[in-house]
Amino acid sequence: MRTLYIPIILAATFLVSGCSIKQTVTPAELSSEMTPEICLIPAEGLREGFNTAYENLLKNKGFHTRQLPPGSSPSSCPLSTTYIGTWSWDLAIYMSYADIRVYQYGQQVGQAEYDSRWGGGRVIDKFINAEKKITELTNQLFPNGAAGLKGVKESKSGTGAALLTKDAYQQRQLKQLEQQGLPYEEYQKRYKLIMAD
Repeated sequence: MRTLYIPIILAATFLVSGCSIKQTVTPAELSSEMTPEICLIPAEGLREGFNTAYENLLKNKGFHTRQLPPGSSPSSCPLSTTYIGTWSWDLAIYMSYADIRVYQYGQQVGQAEYDSRWGGGRVIDKFINAEKKITELTNQLFPNGAAGLKGVKESKSGTGAALLTKDAYQQRQLKQLEQQGLPYEEYQKRYKLIMAD
């Protein structure tokens, strides 16, 4: 009788683990010899809102952006990024998948991936604000922005210094938040508080 329960328990475990939302980020490790120009290579048919949000985030982090056509090679520029965003329908349209990759001289040096396509058991959690998710992934992918890259000067006076200090403080808070291993809902709540400061 006991042996009958083991397959049932294993099957239930598989179903529960198979219905999860996955997010993995490997922050981009950029050489200090790189200039802050980054080429943007969107996926074919990408929603304009994704492209605009991502480009603005990179500019806010100190990068100079240059758009390349979809399908361009990441080795077309010394520093480049490719990105995919997929929307799905389940009572409403939502962003179900995002994959952002960073390349240095054609070699991948960072990646941020969000995948809720197998999150059928977490129906409410998959209905996210796409722009906030793109912001979260970009912040994790580029924790230092363009700081430290060749030709990037940090202002030491006036408003510029205050902005750099605030940005560095937010980045430190986000890094600490990521290390806490909080449940998704609690992480999102604290993330919003940090970004609102």
